[in-house]
Amino acid sequence: MTTTNLKVSINAPAKTSKKSMSLKQMFSDLKDARFLGRQIFIRDTKAMFRQSLLGLLWAIIPPFLSGGLWIFLNFSGAVNITDTGIPYPIFVISGTVLFVTFTHALNMPSDAVNAGKSMMAKLNFPREALLINAFYSVLFEFVLKLLPLLIIALVLSFSLGWSALLFPLGALVIMLFGFSIGVFLIPFKMLYGDIGRIITVGTQLLMYATPIVYPMPDSGIIKTFNQYNPLYYLISIPRNWFTGLEVASTVPIWIALFGSLIILVIGWILYRITMPIIIERVGA
Repeated sequence: MTTTNLKVSINAPAKTSKKSMSLKQMFSDLKDARFLGRQIFIRDTKAMFRQSLLGLLWAIIPPFLSGGLWIFLNFSGAVNITDTGIPYPIFVISGTVLFVTFTHALNMPSDAVNAGKSMMAKLNFPREALLINAFYSVLFEFVLKLLPLLIIALVLSFSLGWSALLFPLGALVIMLFGFSIGVFLIPFKMLYGDIGRIITVGTQLLMYATPIVYPMPDSGIIKTFNQYNPLYYLISIPRNWFTGLEVASTVPIWIALFGSLIILVIGWILYRITMPIIIERVGA
């Protein structure tokens, strides 16, 4: 009997090398990961249909349920918010959609990596595929939320101007802002559970500290806080584009875009450095 020599490959967490941290290698791995990331996204999206009666509706319900609650409180007289310049339902729902998109973009990178940790421990593949899957998910869910928002504007006979075409651009910036912070926080959230809880509490506080369901006050601590709160600008500017209100300056949008790209690159490098450590712990 003859035997054939077979090549045996053992997948183990590799030490981070200077070559793996080069921009050329990083973008090469990103290119290789595009197909796998897209396939994971398609698989997860199909699973939403199979494992839930409401399926994709769960991606649409949260902002409209939250916005609907504030609309009910306002029209019932429990709260009195009138000085928005536009119909209150459009004001609150457009702002809520943007904020929920931000929180989803903030949490999705670590959620995607956490969901794929068992696969990372067993298989050798470009880890950027998980980040691509996360970004596709954020983008897809925003599109799902945008369609009902347009329907609500149509039902209320609210006329949308040409500036409404810029709304997706503003949404993309707030999406990238949340996503870049989310990528940066992946190692910390994977290693320390408290970080995730702090983010959950912090975003809930930001929801009420940022003028999302109410207009910016003329004075006071809320006005002072939001002068330095990037979320205020990333929500108010796209909302004004959508509703046709005047935008004083678009500079904050471009500053946020530039800053998000810097944070994303730093977070990406940190992600590649710490992944061998995280994979080793997962596989232990």
